[in-house]
Parts: sequence; C-alpha cells; structure tokens
Amino acid sequence: MKLTVGLSDALRITRALRAQRVDLHCLPHGELQAPDPSPAKRWRARIIPLDSLYLQLHPCSEHPLEVLVDSEGKAPRAQFMHVSSLQSDLLPNGSFLKVNEEIWIPCPELLFVLMGALLPPADHLSLGLELCGEFSLDATRPTGGKTTFGVPQATTATEISSFLRDSTRIHLWGMKQAKRLSALISDDAWSPMEASVAVPLSLGIEDCGYGLGPITLNKRIRNSSKFSGSRLSRVPDILFTGTHIGLNYDGAGHLPLEAVANAGINLGMNPGDSNRERELANATRAVRNKFLDDRHRDRELLASGLQVIPITSEDLYEPGGLDQVAKWAIGRIEAEGSRELGLQRAALGSPALTADRQELIWSLLPGPIGERARAKRRAQSAPGHARRSLPANVT
Repeated sequence: MKLTVGLSDALRITRALRAQRVDLHCLPHGELQAPDPSPAKRWRARIIPLDSLYLQLHPCSEHPLEVLVDSEGKAPRAQFMHVSSLQSDLLPNGSFLKVNEEIWIPCPELLFVLMGALLPPADHLSLGLELCGEFSLDATRPTGGKTTFGVPQATTATEISSFLRDSTRIHLWGMKQAKRLSALISDDAWSPMEASVAVPLSLGIEDCGYGLGPITLNKRIRNSSKFSGSRLSRVPDILFTGTHIGLNYDGAGHLPLEAVANAGINLGMNPGDSNRERELANATRAVRNKFLDDRHRDRELLASGLQVIPITSEDLYEPGGLDQVAKWAIGRIEAEGSRELGLQRAALGSPALTADRQELIWSLLPGPIGERARAKRRAQSAPGHARRSLPANVT
C-alpha cells in the first residue's frame, strides 16, 4: 500500500515524528506518490495502517483521511478519504517526505503552505513558529496534550522563504497567506508560550495583532560586562528586529516556588527531620539562585545596550495586559528612532480592535480561557478559513 497524506493528517504525523526527536531533514525526500492499495485490490478502511498514521481508529466518512494526488483521475473512490489534487510537478523537487514504505507526507515547507487553506493568520503563524522552533505540540491534542521540548527544527524561516520563491508557478489556497506571513516567521522559538507572545506582537493590525513584527527569538548576546555573577552571553526571549528593545517571558513556573511550599509542608509534617530540613534549604536556595540569575540577566542585557523587560503569564491572561507591554515597546522603539509607529499606537486606542485583539491573545493560550476563546473564534471565523478542499489553479 502507498499513500501521500496531507493537511491535518500530515501535520499530526509531523508532530508525532518530532516528538520522537526525528530530524525531518534526514528523511528521504521525493515526489508525490500515487495512491496504491496493493496487495489489496481495492481501498478499504481496514487496510489503512493506523500505527503509521498515528491514528487510533480507522478513518470513516465522518472523519476521512486527507489524501493528496497529482490528478483527479488518480483519486481513490473511497468515502473514508477526502482527496485534494495539486499539480506537484510544478513544486520544487523533493517536496514530499517518505515516512515509511507506505506513507508519504508534504515536507514542512509545503505543509506550512497547505495549512494556510485551513488556518486563520494567527494559527498559521503559530504553526510556522512551531515548525521553525525547538518544540512540538502533541500530535493528537495540540492545545491540551504534552509538548515535547528541545527537538530539531522541522524547517527554518529561510527554507520556507526559499520554498515559496521556488513555487511561483503553482497557485494553492493558502499560498497568498503563507507568503504574507513568511516575513514574520522567526526561528528558534523554545516553547508554545513564547510563540503565544510572539504571534500577536508580530501580526499586522489587519490580523488583530500589534503590527510590531518581525521579531527575533532567542538571539544570543555576548556579554562584556564584569558584574558579579556575569555570564559570557545572555539570550533575551524576544527582540524587535532592528531595535534594541525586547522582552523576556517569565512564566508561572519560572521561579520554582511550589517546590519551596511542598518542602515546607513536608517539614511541618516531620519536624526535626534532617532530610526534610535539607530539602527545604535546597528548594529555597534554588529559588534564590534563579532570582539572582534573573537580576544578573537584566543588568547584563542593559549594559549591552538593550532595553529588555520581563513579562509574565498575567500579562497575557489579564484583559489589556499585553496592550500595556506593547505600548511600552512602541514608546521605546520610537524613542530610539528605529521606526515610526503612529498607526500601531492608534490601534491600541480603538475599543473594537482592543476587544478583538484580546480574544485572539486568549485563543493562543492553554486552559479554559483559551478553550473558550478558540470556540468563539471558530464560531465567528470567515467561511474561507473553514475550507477543506485544496484546488490548485496552475498558471
């Protein structure tokens, strides 16, 4: 059997492979493979390899498998498949990856383009940051499952831009949005929350963002200061590209305070226990050391000529919290003469834009607030964002 799987099914496979720390650059590259049920004589749901597709249930008409073909004449006649055709000979060579002898998927660059047919701009940019970053969302539960950190990049911003330049002869739904957002993709996002901050900051005002992109993520800055506790270099989470202004995201678990609380409870239940006393002392020391390192980081970045302020999860969850951060950044960027941001400043004063922007920010976050905001956005989304077909009008 042989299939080229596309869209959301290909994304699930891509995430599953990355969670296994597979470097997608090392997979065999090739062309779109024609569907072939051999050794079976016809397509049946039961011959679909669930393990290779990271599926638990066989596809059905209500939940069809997304399949790609290069002509409608090769489309399998099976109700459990949703078939999209594209003229793959106009794509760059090697635009598909061989997962195993049975399954092929689009390369990450093509996958990014194709998903533009299904995703609104914020989610599409989030996907770009994930593919170019060092984390992978859960394959089956992207918004609520386990994130894998420290994985090889699936692709890079440069590779996506190069792919788009080499694909000018083929017109796919999603291509226009992919080209527009490719200028905002940054490499090296280290976590989903970091991406959740980067997306609204980068997106244009027309997409309910702040219009402050592009940004640079996790750029290593050499440190020449001689303060006590100095490191050779520091890595601010976010820098507004072309400026000396940036942000560091300090999440809820940034300081391990819970470990101190648990150690204190354990000692309270076992007074005089030397092991529990040592546990509390170690937990307290770890918090203190982390606090000191943060302060050292802040002053070393400042001594390097950068203005980088910390932001917290509360800035994202509280209404208007990130607006105030953006207002500060706009003021600093304008003060150093890097850019003129009158339009961005005006957008902060619009009640309608402010409400839409806050809903977008919440929709990028985990937890109940994020779930409610995502449901609201789905209900209000334009019909074009809900398309499932993938026509290719070739010129």
